[in-house]
Amino acid sequence: MLNKTILRSGPYQNNKPAPILSYKFYSQERLKSRKEIGRLFGKGARSATAYPIRVAFGETEEVRGTFPFQAGFVVPKRRFKKAAARNRIKRLMREAYRLNKHLIGAHTEPGIIPERQFALMFIYTGKEEMPYKYVERKMIKVLEKFAKQV
Repeated sequence: MLNKTILRSGPYQNNKPAPILSYKFYSQERLKSRKEIGRLFGKGARSATAYPIRVAFGETEEVRGTFPFQAGFVVPKRRFKKAAARNRIKRLMREAYRLNKHLIGAHTEPGIIPERQFALMFIYTGKEEMPYKYVERKMIKVLEKFAKQV
Protein backbone atom coordinates (compact mmCIF):
# COMPACT_ATOMS: atom_id res chain seq x y z
CA MET A 1 0.00 0.00 0.00
CA LEU A 2 1.26 3.47 -0.87
CA ASN A 3 2.02 5.91 1.90
CA LYS A 4 -0.38 8.90 1.70
CA THR A 5 2.07 11.35 3.30
CA ILE A 6 5.36 12.91 2.33
CA LEU A 7 8.08 14.31 4.54
CA ARG A 8 8.47 18.04 4.47
CA SER A 9 11.81 19.38 3.41
CA GLY A 10 13.31 22.81 2.93
CA PRO A 11 12.21 25.45 5.44
CA TYR A 12 10.29 22.81 7.45
CA GLN A 13 13.00 21.24 9.57
CA ASN A 14 10.64 19.35 11.86
CA ASN A 15 9.99 16.62 9.22
CA LYS A 16 6.29 16.32 10.06
CA PRO A 17 4.24 14.49 7.42
CA ALA A 18 2.15 16.68 5.11
CA PRO A 19 -0.93 15.33 3.33
CA ILE A 20 -0.78 14.79 -0.42
CA LEU A 21 -3.41 16.62 -2.43
CA SER A 22 -6.32 14.43 -3.41
CA TYR A 23 -7.34 14.54 -7.05
CA LYS A 24 -10.39 12.31 -6.56
CA PHE A 25 -13.86 13.55 -7.46
CA TYR A 26 -15.90 12.21 -4.56
CA SER A 27 -19.64 11.69 -4.86
CA GLN A 28 -20.15 14.24 -2.05
CA GLU A 29 -18.52 16.83 -4.32
CA ARG A 30 -21.24 16.40 -6.94
CA LEU A 31 -24.02 18.94 -6.99
CA LYS A 32 -27.23 16.92 -6.70
CA SER A 33 -29.66 19.11 -4.77
CA ARG A 34 -32.48 20.33 -7.03
CA LYS A 35 -33.02 23.22 -4.65
CA GLU A 36 -29.42 24.44 -4.98
CA ILE A 37 -29.41 23.90 -8.74
CA GLY A 38 -32.57 26.01 -9.02
CA ARG A 39 -30.97 28.79 -6.96
CA LEU A 40 -28.01 28.92 -9.37
CA PHE A 41 -30.31 29.93 -12.21
CA GLY A 42 -32.50 32.29 -10.20
CA LYS A 43 -32.00 35.84 -8.97
CA GLY A 44 -28.75 36.69 -7.26
CA ALA A 45 -26.72 33.99 -9.00
CA ARG A 46 -23.28 34.96 -10.21
CA SER A 47 -21.20 33.58 -13.05
CA ALA A 48 -17.81 33.61 -14.74
CA THR A 49 -17.13 32.75 -18.37
CA ALA A 50 -14.22 31.54 -20.46
CA TYR A 51 -15.74 30.41 -23.76
CA PRO A 52 -16.88 27.63 -24.17
CA ILE A 53 -17.31 27.11 -20.40
CA ARG A 54 -19.50 29.19 -18.12
CA VAL A 55 -19.70 28.59 -14.38
CA ALA A 56 -22.78 29.68 -12.43
CA PHE A 57 -22.13 29.74 -8.70
CA GLY A 58 -23.61 30.72 -5.40
CA GLU A 59 -23.22 30.02 -1.72
CA THR A 60 -25.37 27.15 -0.50
CA GLU A 61 -28.05 27.72 2.14
CA GLU A 62 -26.82 24.82 4.25
CA VAL A 63 -23.56 22.90 4.24
CA ARG A 64 -24.05 19.44 2.73
CA GLY A 65 -21.15 17.05 3.11
CA THR A 66 -17.56 17.87 3.95
CA PHE A 67 -16.38 19.65 0.81
CA PRO A 68 -16.20 23.44 0.29
CA PHE A 69 -17.45 23.12 -3.32
CA GLN A 70 -20.11 20.99 -4.99
CA ALA A 71 -19.91 20.87 -8.78
CA GLY A 72 -22.33 19.88 -11.54
CA PHE A 73 -21.81 19.74 -15.30
CA VAL A 74 -24.34 20.54 -18.03
CA VAL A 75 -24.27 20.31 -21.83
CA PRO A 76 -27.37 21.65 -23.64
CA LYS A 77 -29.47 19.21 -25.62
CA ARG A 78 -30.33 21.98 -28.07
CA ARG A 79 -26.76 22.10 -29.41
CA PHE A 80 -25.77 18.45 -28.98
CA LYS A 81 -28.63 16.16 -29.96
CA LYS A 82 -26.86 12.86 -29.30
CA ALA A 83 -26.46 11.76 -25.70
CA ALA A 84 -23.05 10.24 -26.46
CA ALA A 85 -21.71 13.67 -27.51
CA ARG A 86 -23.17 15.36 -24.41
CA ASN A 87 -21.74 12.70 -22.11
CA ARG A 88 -18.29 12.97 -23.69
CA ILE A 89 -18.17 16.73 -23.20
CA LYS A 90 -19.34 16.37 -19.58
CA ARG A 91 -16.63 13.76 -19.04
CA LEU A 92 -13.98 16.14 -20.44
CA MET A 93 -15.18 18.97 -18.20
CA ARG A 94 -15.27 16.71 -15.12
CA GLU A 95 -11.73 15.54 -15.76
CA ALA A 96 -10.45 19.09 -16.29
CA TYR A 97 -12.16 20.19 -13.05
CA ARG A 98 -10.87 17.18 -11.10
CA LEU A 99 -7.25 17.88 -12.06
CA ASN A 100 -7.43 21.65 -11.52
CA LYS A 101 -9.76 22.08 -8.53
CA HIS A 102 -6.73 22.90 -6.37
CA LEU A 103 -6.81 26.38 -7.98
CA ILE A 104 -9.90 27.21 -5.90
CA GLY A 105 -8.92 25.22 -2.80
CA ALA A 106 -11.28 22.29 -3.39
CA HIS A 107 -8.65 19.57 -2.98
CA THR A 108 -9.33 18.82 0.68
CA GLU A 109 -9.70 15.30 2.00
CA PRO A 110 -13.14 14.34 3.28
CA GLY A 111 -13.79 14.73 7.00
CA ILE A 112 -13.39 18.44 7.78
CA ILE A 113 -16.66 20.38 7.64
CA PRO A 114 -16.18 23.74 5.86
CA GLU A 115 -17.56 27.05 7.19
CA ARG A 116 -18.93 28.03 3.77
CA GLN A 117 -19.92 25.91 0.82
CA PHE A 118 -20.41 26.92 -2.79
CA ALA A 119 -22.47 25.27 -5.51
CA LEU A 120 -20.87 25.37 -8.97
CA MET A 121 -22.60 24.52 -12.25
CA PHE A 122 -20.32 24.27 -15.27
CA ILE A 123 -22.22 24.89 -18.50
CA TYR A 124 -20.74 24.12 -21.91
CA THR A 125 -21.79 26.97 -24.21
CA GLY A 126 -19.79 26.03 -27.32
CA LYS A 127 -21.38 25.00 -30.60
CA GLU A 128 -19.01 22.10 -31.28
CA GLU A 129 -16.95 19.62 -29.29
CA MET A 130 -13.43 20.79 -28.50
CA PRO A 131 -10.32 18.69 -27.74
CA TYR A 132 -9.44 18.00 -24.11
CA LYS A 133 -6.40 20.33 -23.98
CA TYR A 134 -8.57 23.26 -25.09
CA VAL A 135 -11.29 22.40 -22.54
CA GLU A 136 -8.68 22.09 -19.78
CA ARG A 137 -7.11 25.46 -20.64
CA LYS A 138 -10.53 27.13 -20.52
CA MET A 139 -11.43 25.33 -17.28
CA ILE A 140 -8.29 26.75 -15.67
CA LYS A 141 -9.26 30.25 -16.85
CA VAL A 142 -12.82 29.99 -15.57
CA LEU A 143 -11.63 28.63 -12.19
CA GLU A 144 -9.20 31.54 -11.86
CA LYS A 145 -11.99 34.01 -12.66
CA PHE A 146 -14.23 32.30 -10.12
CA ALA A 147 -11.49 32.48 -7.46
CA LYS A 148 -11.17 36.24 -8.02
CA GLN A 149 -14.92 36.79 -7.61
CA VAL A 150 -15.25 34.80 -4.38
